[in-house]
Amino acid sequence: MKAPHPDTYQFLEALKVHNTKEWMDANRKWYQEIRQGLIDYAGQIQESFAEVYPMTMMDPKKYLARINNNRRFHPDKPPYKTNFALMVKRRGPDYGDFYLHIEPGNLFIGTGLYHPAKEHLLALRDLIDLRGDELKTIEEDPQFKKVFGAFRGDKLQRNPKGFELDHPHIELLKHKDLLIMKQLEDEAIFTAKGLRELKEAFAAAIPFMDFIDDAISQA
Repeated sequence: MKAPHPDTYQFLEALKVHNTKEWMDANRKWYQEIRQGLIDYAGQIQESFAEVYPMTMMDPKKYLARINNNRRFHPDKPPYKTNFALMVKRRGPDYGDFYLHIEPGNLFIGTGLYHPAKEHLLALRDLIDLRGDELKTIEEDPQFKKVFGAFRGDKLQRNPKGFELDHPHIELLKHKDLLIMKQLEDEAIFTAKGLRELKEAFAAAIPFMDFIDDAISQA
């Protein structure tokens, strides 16, 4: 299998200590090697996921998030992120992604709506209003529970505007974010077993991702 560069975590640990443009410029070749390893790994993930879902195959480069921090509105941030992120799209750029967060001691996968745009959140609530039973069934599925547990995300303390507290799906409607996540061992990205674990999680997440994509498409 095509695993990330073996120095991936070492690079991030060094970057956390030396988070400057000068250090990055001096270690640009090392960074490019790490980056290419992650792009190759994204392609490997895409091929694996395509075995359980007929994916829209994209250029793996598009899955790797930029390492530069956006400092336009947060000038106090360091120049670079201290993690890598792969965001695998199964239906193209206008739909949700399956997210892989790579950071020493904090490797996890997830998907859903995180800090969504207002129109996406409203569309999600409208869909929950209509099909909340379906979402509850997804959460209670044994394989889903085994992999992800329960839904996550920040919630309102009170009922959202337009919905009464006695609504049968009020706890789902209170969500401001609606996410699923799973923590992994750091070495998972380097092993065939870890790739199978990612594939299993992706397969378990598909009904949830379908629900989220339906909401996005109606926004």
